[in-house]
Amino acid sequence: MSSITAISCSEKENKEDLQVNKGNIAIRSVRFVNDENVINVGGTVKKGTAATSQQDAAALEASMTFESKVVSPLNIQSAADFDFATDMQTNALGEPENSLKASTNSNKPRAADIPLNQNKKFRLIFIKDGASTPVYNGLLNAGQDPNLTVEANAKYKWYAISVNDPSTAPDIDGNGNIAGADLANKDFMFASGEITTQPENNYLDILFLRQMAAIEVKINTRGIFGGITDNSTFSVGKGTGTAFTNIIQTGDFSIFNASFSNLQDVGPVNGSEMTVVDSRWGNAEKIAHFYTANTSSISANNLRVRLDGLHITLDDNSTRNFAANSIVPISHGSTLNLTKGTLSKTNVRLIESGVSVSGLVWARTNLVYDSEKLYGGSYTQGASDAYRFRTDNNYSYPSINTEYWNFGTTTPRGTDYRTVDQCKRVYPELTWRSPLESDPQEYTRLRNNTNRKTSITRVPDGYRHTITWTGTQAHNSAYPDNDLVL
Repeated sequence: MSSITAISCSEKENKEDLQVNKGNIAIRSVRFVNDENVINVGGTVKKGTAATSQQDAAALEASMTFESKVVSPLNIQSAADFDFATDMQTNALGEPENSLKASTNSNKPRAADIPLNQNKKFRLIFIKDGASTPVYNGLLNAGQDPNLTVEANAKYKWYAISVNDPSTAPDIDGNGNIAGADLANKDFMFASGEITTQPENNYLDILFLRQMAAIEVKINTRGIFGGITDNSTFSVGKGTGTAFTNIIQTGDFSIFNASFSNLQDVGPVNGSEMTVVDSRWGNAEKIAHFYTANTSSISANNLRVRLDGLHITLDDNSTRNFAANSIVPISHGSTLNLTKGTLSKTNVRLIESGVSVSGLVWARTNLVYDSEKLYGGSYTQGASDAYRFRTDNNYSYPSINTEYWNFGTTTPRGTDYRTVDQCKRVYPELTWRSPLESDPQEYTRLRNNTNRKTSITRVPDGYRHTITWTGTQAHNSAYPDNDLVL
């Protein structure tokens, strides 16, 4: 007989002390194949990071002035309730047997096998060759050996299952299948092999391979000035135009065939299941992880992210609800191959849509300054939300310290006149700007537009005197005002 234990054995042990039909089998390593070298597909990825050189900083400073006509480098598109910009990254592991080979070619993705975190669970199953009933089926930590006795000089098949979870790993049924429901949107990893036990020390090396294709979706709502609520929901699919077919699927997995069957759709990811990217702006940028057993390819530019239900918490703690099932098309210039073990990433930046009046698109509300959202002692491109638009126009007394701006100053009450166009600092930078002094028509278009009305309205803090120009853009139910209110 042989027993699987957690002891460590030395080659210096006296083998004569070992009984002929007994020996120790220990798990020497538990690792998984991983690749963190994500390569870009379909264009340069713009991450909105801070300038990294004096030349970059100077160019940024020049683009922020009033007379600069520099516009956002993002490819901004429009949906019914918001504007948006996307980008796409992907990688592809080679065949499993090749994926562990070191590569000196920096143009190729490199893979590595790394230890499974010791607080993660995995299931180990031993079946004697020719049998169908496991002699062992146990849940283990990555640093734990099984308490198992098996025959010496016998062949066994072993199977290891993990969903990269600290509390559990799915089990099999009597036919060796893992139920699809237990793998739904899980980071499912699998390993298998054979071992012929010897009447001496035996070691088992487990190398997990990922069985799903992974898609990471980063939703950024900093440009619509609110955080994603826990009950928001998101899906990933494919289609053209407004068509949408879910591509996130699970299936029953046979450990004997190492394959899926009975593919079935997986529901959306909730905001509560997403991961915060940066604690400074918290829920305004979160990542949703999707894992799919459907490894069919997706034609260029046909990947879709559906905002099944997007709700954001605004600065005044109210909730803004956007239309259900809004579809965001993801730009990717080549076919997306969802091979198992691959990771694709997409960024979805949502931007507040404007009001179209007299051929120009205007912000819906006034610019305000929130020093607490500088996230540091001074403004840094891409890392500040201090410049933002008000939640609504339903007020009569703007704050002199946060909303009345001196001309071209970095703060409302600043004295560094004509230094910067404050509107260009609204995230994402260079999306908005002030009317140009050098183009008087931008100032006179509103004055010459007679499609306006003057009103006095009671609001919570008094009476509001306004001039309202009718917006010609499509009506947006997510916002209280679809006209330009001054």
